Amino acid sequence: MLSLPGLHSFGARGLLRGADRMLSRDLKSVRSATVSFSAFTFGLLQGRFKSQGGLTLVGLPVDLLAGAAFHAFGMFSRNYGQHLHALGDGALASFFTTTGYRVGERWGAGGSLMRGLSGMFGDVGAEPAGGASLAEQQLGRMVKAG
Repeated sequence: MLSLPGLHSFGARGLLRGADRMLSRDLKSVRSATVSFSAFTFGLLQGRFKSQGGLTLVGLPVDLLAGAAFHAFGMFSRNYGQHLHALGDGALASFFTTTGYRVGERWGAGGSLMRGLSGMFGDVGAEPAGGASLAEQQLGRMVKAG
């Protein structure tokens, strides 16, 4: 049988390159599906607990906490790191979409963009937090004293 040394290795390399391209495309599809699944799941949870201002743990939105946790665990996992990062990206996407929507609602309702940003972690009816609420209290005392 006649053997051509370059022909056999070229066929194997071409086959491996094709398989690599196909696998890379499929992994991107899996990543997109994982991110979408995670974002949908956390959006579902936040919608379910909307009447309570969203689902929180130790005062922070659970999707923000989960996003940070998935990314932290992903940094230390050899086998599942890419999947954990994808879950974290979905959780963070859910948090920032929900937060952006809430800020946009406040801004669109006639408030200022800064007022909308000051209540990012609270529900729509919440008082502003931090320095803004302190200023309101001081103004109230000044009006009563005057």
